Amino acid sequence: MDHEAYANFLIEHQQELNLPYPFAIKLSFLSSPLLFGQGLLIFEEESFEVIGAAGFVCGTGANNYEDRHICQVEVAYLLPVYRRTPLFALSLHAVVTLMKEEEPGVEQVQFWASTGEVEYRRLFSKFLALPGASALQEGSLTCYRIPFSALEAYSQRLRQGRVESPAVRPI
Repeated sequence: MDHEAYANFLIEHQQELNLPYPFAIKLSFLSSPLLFGQGLLIFEEESFEVIGAAGFVCGTGANNYEDRHICQVEVAYLLPVYRRTPLFALSLHAVVTLMKEEEPGVEQVQFWASTGEVEYRRLFSKFLALPGASALQEGSLTCYRIPFSALEAYSQRLRQGRVESPAVRPI
């Protein structure tokens, strides 16, 4: 596992994550997948430069991580120049696969985002269109909840016809 590359990449891009917290709290979100879950690095195939990262934990801090049927995405970031459907499909599939490996009984995936995130509204609306998905606003944040089975099916539909790539791998 390349924890250092994961941490360095996310620290370098922490301002672009738009997390409404002081750096110390941001750092806890960025590093918690390395302690309580799984992290994923996304590489550019030719240069092997890190171009993205994602991480999740099984369980929620509010329930002392005992509710492992919930996988919470703590961070997901891809450099803007690489934000295209094929790479997103490969990355989402890799994250969904890791979640199932980490917690075979996963039932729900959730993530928090700033309510005013206009840039990601189109993506979030696609997640909300999945069967059983919901969003709950709490202050300046929104919690998106998606049944794992719906996210897994969506991931498979996105990947249909796509060639497997070694560019996305767990750390």
